[in-house]
Amino acid sequence: MEPIIETIVDYACHMRNTRLPIRTEQACRQRLVDLVGCAMAAVHAPPVRMARQLALRPGLHGPAQLMGSRAKTSPELATLTNALMVRYLDGADTFPGGGGHPSDTWSAIMAIAQAQGRTLGDAMQAAACAYEVFHAVFKGAHLRERGIDNAFYVSLANVVAVGQLLKLSRQQLAHALSMVITANVSLAVARTGALSMWKSGASGHAAMNAVLVCLMAAQGMEGPAEPLSGHRGLFDLVGPFKIEALGDGSQHPMCIERSDMKAYLCDYHSQTPILAASQLHQRLAGRTIAKVTIETYPFALSEAAGEPAKWHPLNRETADHSMPWIVAGVLIDGQFSENIYSPQKLSDPQMHALTDRIAVSVAEDLKDRFPAEVPCRMTISTACGATLSATEHLPLGHHLKAMTPEQTQDKFSALLEPILSSTQQKQALDWMWQAPTVRTFDGLFDALAVMDRG
Repeated sequence: MEPIIETIVDYACHMRNTRLPIRTEQACRQRLVDLVGCAMAAVHAPPVRMARQLALRPGLHGPAQLMGSRAKTSPELATLTNALMVRYLDGADTFPGGGGHPSDTWSAIMAIAQAQGRTLGDAMQAAACAYEVFHAVFKGAHLRERGIDNAFYVSLANVVAVGQLLKLSRQQLAHALSMVITANVSLAVARTGALSMWKSGASGHAAMNAVLVCLMAAQGMEGPAEPLSGHRGLFDLVGPFKIEALGDGSQHPMCIERSDMKAYLCDYHSQTPILAASQLHQRLAGRTIAKVTIETYPFALSEAAGEPAKWHPLNRETADHSMPWIVAGVLIDGQFSENIYSPQKLSDPQMHALTDRIAVSVAEDLKDRFPAEVPCRMTISTACGATLSATEHLPLGHHLKAMTPEQTQDKFSALLEPILSSTQQKQALDWMWQAPTVRTFDGLFDALAVMDRG
């Protein structure tokens, strides 16, 4: 095996005999509550409906349930559909700085766990391993700078997680990693410029492919011997890299405990600007805005304000990754809400007129504070000559300003009030917070069912 693959395989084998610390299990449960809330709030989103129709084509059957439905399909198609749900509203956890969203690994974990009759405890251990591998490859490779999308991390992390649940042998796991590396180099154009539905589909596709290669490896399929360092391997494309140490929670908190959660359904770099804009709206007291200046760090500028499309988004996918658009919505409405992504708001002349008066730039005193902090300084000049300013450094949900379980549950309930009855919400929350680790996933999926089929 190549050194990186051997390191990951050795780690996966070690974790099969390692019990997670209680604090890590709690972090797993909290992330599960968060991503299920985000997923169910997107149950009727157009890309989700498309994937559900694909998964429920006549003649397709299987042991894995679609979230929000009583219908079942194959594990790989359940993974794709449920992952689109998790990602569509962009509200689940993240590793800022190009790492993407480790929560995207959960859909495969849940599908395989249900299909194999594995327990919540099995799934939490698989998830903790997935987050660890995801973070290590992200920090070692930094593939965004090389034009590769963060969905690549999802594919590798999910091979480890699914391999754990399927009990793949050491060699089978190595072959599955080789196959997923060879076949799943995703382009970062998925999150560049005017964004499309594929922004929410790229990671689901990567997770689905991870399930497929694991199932193939279990049947004896072999991958290339040197997918990384071999001739025409990944290193020839992006350059060589190494990965950092993988932890088991015995000495330091695991990566799943350090993933940053979101209070608002938008890109992570707009979380502190929302806080600053909320403050300034109150202080404006109805005065007319002449100009808004947002000072931030380079990554935020590149990710959320680096292209003309971010000033005048045409769809939700671009709008929820547009700092100017999100700030304009909060300054006009006084608070953040899903309304700023509505068709009416996307065509609102008042919104577009205000984004034209917003400037985003890098501040010298802020540029090196990310990712330890998520700084934003916002200044408003009014038509009457007044100047108002607000500065925020950490959003709620950052691992240094963590959301409490109660705040996570409040977010879940606010998202699902129009979707799930109070009885269903309680059943689902009780299962995620309190279910014994020996419980299987059927109870959770049944509590979330709002339709018989697609």
